[in-house]
Amino acid sequence: MASRKDFMETLYRESNGRIFDFLYKYTGNPETASDLMQDTFLNFFKKYSNSDLNKEQALKLLYTIARNRSINYAKKFSTVKESGSDDMGSYREEGQSFVRKTELSDLESRLMDCLDDLEEGERYALVLKNIEKYTLADIADIMGISIATASRLVVKATGKLVEIAKNKQILPME
Repeated sequence: MASRKDFMETLYRESNGRIFDFLYKYTGNPETASDLMQDTFLNFFKKYSNSDLNKEQALKLLYTIARNRSINYAKKFSTVKESGSDDMGSYREEGQSFVRKTELSDLESRLMDCLDDLEEGERYALVLKNIEKYTLADIADIMGISIATASRLVVKATGKLVEIAKNKQILPME
């Protein structure tokens, strides 16, 4: 039992940042993301603490639970989504100039606003694929859809995101 407890502690320590980032990208609010992350892990530990899941399986389940928790949150508070300020620590490559960092931060912020214009499933698929670097098979598992549907969703969402960015005149600086 001690080894299972160690596994759960290690899983939390190694993946809480990823789950938080995933939820923050969806909610845009660090406090809400933190609450949802804690709820995600609590739910996971209650249901799966005695299971023989490996790390990869556990991480997929955590993303699935996080996604479901954020959907429930959005439905519960569906009036207007909060758009918190970017007071999270920025994990940028060192050595970039202040101006370049500011440009990238501004571009990221404007692109995140574009994500808000996508449908919920499209937004999740893009975040999982491009930010969390999951494969289509993993996205399909997390979202409970087929791999073909996941592929179509990512392609469709990418096209819509590019179109939204063009309409808002958001172009990356070369």
